[in-house]
Amino acid sequence: MFAKQYPALASRPYRLLWSGLLVSNMGTWMQNVAQSWLIFKMTNNDPRYLGWLGLAFAVPMIVLPLFGGALADRFPRAKILTITQWSMLALALLQAVLTLADRNTPGLILVFSFVGAVLLAADNPTRQALIPTLVPREHLMNALALNSATYNGAALLGPAIAGLLLNIWGPGWLFLLNALSYVAVIYAVSQMPYEAEQPASTTSYTDALLGGIRYAWAHALTATLLFTSAILSIFGRSYQQLLPVYADDIWGISAQGYGILLSAAGAGAMIGALGLASLPAITPSARNLKIAGIGFAACLAGFAIAPWWWLGALCLVLTGIIGTVATTMIATNLQLSVPGQLRGRVMSLHAVTLIGVPSLGGLLITNLTTWLGSGSSMVAINASGAPRALLVGAACVAVLFVLVRIPIPKAASPTRDHA
Repeated sequence: MFAKQYPALASRPYRLLWSGLLVSNMGTWMQNVAQSWLIFKMTNNDPRYLGWLGLAFAVPMIVLPLFGGALADRFPRAKILTITQWSMLALALLQAVLTLADRNTPGLILVFSFVGAVLLAADNPTRQALIPTLVPREHLMNALALNSATYNGAALLGPAIAGLLLNIWGPGWLFLLNALSYVAVIYAVSQMPYEAEQPASTTSYTDALLGGIRYAWAHALTATLLFTSAILSIFGRSYQQLLPVYADDIWGISAQGYGILLSAAGAGAMIGALGLASLPAITPSARNLKIAGIGFAACLAGFAIAPWWWLGALCLVLTGIIGTVATTMIATNLQLSVPGQLRGRVMSLHAVTLIGVPSLGGLLITNLTTWLGSGSSMVAINASGAPRALLVGAACVAVLFVLVRIPIPKAASPTRDHA
């Protein structure tokens, strides 16, 4: 029954990578919680520092994935992942040591976020391009839905554990746990079969670097999907930058409550990913994508104005479900429509919209909070400004999905795509 619902897991290389990413991403979520909470409290609850933290992560994830995608199409992907994963382990370990020694500062946190994003800019497009070589093409949407669960679903447990351990152990130990979590992916990559690796490209590096942009510019479907993903991220998924504000200044539920809010979104993402993977009748059509986008906007608006934390958490569960469905449909259509030799470069553009843009949107949403807020203290400004900022973002997402035309074909090719 399990294999029938999730056929992508029948592939041992994919199964190892999937399970390794689940462990590693749980550690990443724990570190994200620790970084955001630490810089928020270090700066006396100033939400603008959360925006700067997002910007430090966003700049590399907007500029550098193009280079990462070119590398993924030019060199063996398993070797690239080995280098990036070991580097991320070392970076997390260094941050743990500095924090435990009480040597960490807001400035250093921004630096760690920036360097981590540089590494992720090479790591993410490589992983995305590797997945279609590990499973049959007809199982690709199943694999991508499960892949969403490894990051978003890890948010189900990672933030909850982080919220608890922040009050008991402190952030330094969370950074250490994240460092250890990378071992799972390193082992999975070491078991990759040779045939899963991409042969070295003979094209010039300039052509390799610009190939994804040229392809997207020339193909309306690819360009529209990337644009839709960007708008969804910058105005919608950037809400996570404001969760410390909701936890501390609006509902007063402290670090543990912050972890609960993140876990609520993660629970919804897990439900959405596993549900989409187990329901093959749901197709990534233009109509279904529009419904998902508008539903996401409605749930985000509900969270923005929720008077109680438990109701806000419920809205986040729904937001996680629908958001994962929308992003998986976008990724599936991109993977199916792009030639294999260009996949790394095009998926690097998708990584920009999926990972870099929400952090840039975090800078926008946190500054919008202070601009729309009112009161004599930072707490009062946050409490009034955050809901208004999120309502503006939800409205922008809803308008986009109502107006945009998404030229998705009626049916996708059933051919296989192995390396």
